[in-house]
Amino acid sequence: MNATPISSAADRNKQPILDVLRQVLPERGTALEIASGTGQHVAWFAAGLPDWHWQPTDAAVTALPAIAAAVAQAGLLNVRAPLRLDVLSPRWPGQGPPFFRPFDAIYCANMLHIAPWATCGALMRGAARHLAGEGVLLTYGP
Repeated sequence: MNATPISSAADRNKQPILDVLRQVLPERGTALEIASGTGQHVAWFAAGLPDWHWQPTDAAVTALPAIAAAVAQAGLLNVRAPLRLDVLSPRWPGQGPPFFRPFDAIYCANMLHIAPWATCGALMRGAARHLAGEGVLLTYGP
């Protein structure tokens, strides 16, 4: 039995989102994924964009093993170990060393429509702090 959680929605939309990422992102860069959940998106995107380096995160510490498992199962070397990140924290990530280098992209899917309204403003403020000058914030959700 597979103990790794699977989101059927993430499985359905991963390729259409990757198709858009290939259109809007440069050939290489670094990306921060907010609310990585099951890790399906980061694993799919890292495989499909091999010259990008990904930092998955999630507010729920219980999600981190699933993210790590999805990345390990895919055999990816361009994904860092998942970190706990609460967008409401004034410092990202809230524990351990802060992010020192800006990201070329910040990707957040399926969080804004289910999280408290304050997370939207916090995501925007965090993106302002952690995106490179030409970086992009990409959001997806209903």
